[in-house]
Amino acid sequence: MTSGDRAASPRSVRIVIGCDTDPDRESLVGPLPPDRLQWRGLTDGIPALKAALSGVRDSRGNGPVFTWLLRADEQVRELCGGYAWVVGAHGGLLKSLEASGDELGWHPHFWRRIGADGGWMQELDDVDWQVGMLNAAHAALAAALPNGVRSVRMGWNYHNTRTFAALDTLGVRVEFSALPGMRTLYGAPPAHRENLFDWFGAPHLPYLASRSDHRRRARAGEPSFTMLEVPTFVSASRMWGMAAGLQMARKTRRGAPIADALRRPTYWIDITARPGLFRPLVDSLRRALRSRERHPVVFATYFHPDELLPNRSALYDLPSVRMNLEALLRVCAEEGAEAEFLQARELADRWDPSELKAEG
Repeated sequence: MTSGDRAASPRSVRIVIGCDTDPDRESLVGPLPPDRLQWRGLTDGIPALKAALSGVRDSRGNGPVFTWLLRADEQVRELCGGYAWVVGAHGGLLKSLEASGDELGWHPHFWRRIGADGGWMQELDDVDWQVGMLNAAHAALAAALPNGVRSVRMGWNYHNTRTFAALDTLGVRVEFSALPGMRTLYGAPPAHRENLFDWFGAPHLPYLASRSDHRRRARAGEPSFTMLEVPTFVSASRMWGMAAGLQMARKTRRGAPIADALRRPTYWIDITARPGLFRPLVDSLRRALRSRERHPVVFATYFHPDELLPNRSALYDLPSVRMNLEALLRVCAEEGAEAEFLQARELADRWDPSELKAEG
């Protein structure tokens, strides 16, 4: 294919929708039993979502497909009885989701009981424990899933280079935890550890990561991982990026997020967000399609199942998913681009290695 043929071909937008299939959060759905996990988002929210999206079609006439990233980690093992508990407890639902064209992947958290009171916190220091837990949880989950484990999104987007290497060794093909331009981990972590990560310098485009730093693309001649890193699609709007930085500064009680927002404005929100809040991502997709680049655009997004339930948040609800997907498809049609819903694992097969050289 010549460069002229490529220029004449329509742009391609590959829409990948992940779901961090976590248990319900008390902050969203209200009081929960102490030290127990509740899964109404999975049992009630997911079937409701599938029904709500009837008639939504991409450029090829196909409906949305999802990558359901199943919780399998130390917290699930301790509180539910096994790493792969969710597969045994909800096998019928998961089989029906696979039969509809969806993918079953993995979403491990590094929750660990820490301290004299035995509270749960994000383990950040003991990397040997992290890697050991990943290996054990993967073995259990892979044995429970006939199609194996090929796609991963980490709990709270967290990675270090050793945990990234562990997934690569386990044969994971697509990892999509990166939030380019975003971080909550600055130097020494706070005493109460949760939702800590650092992807500030990561590219916007999918990439093969350097073996010395998973947060950047491998340079020419440099050893790389074989696992494809697919960053979440974010907006670089200065206005919305500063709003996000200010909100993050309030949450973390640090001024660093404001400095980050000035250096690299970044905004993102789940696809369950109210359309007005999701609009900056739709606008960024339009700008990407109007750019002079010709590589396919990967619009990777995600959500949590409890956001599909009636909840206490003003940010998320079930009807918004359909409205947001229709907005993305409308932009693709208006800009002459072909939109295609894909499982996360399919990106590894569909991505041309030559496209990985472009900087994000």
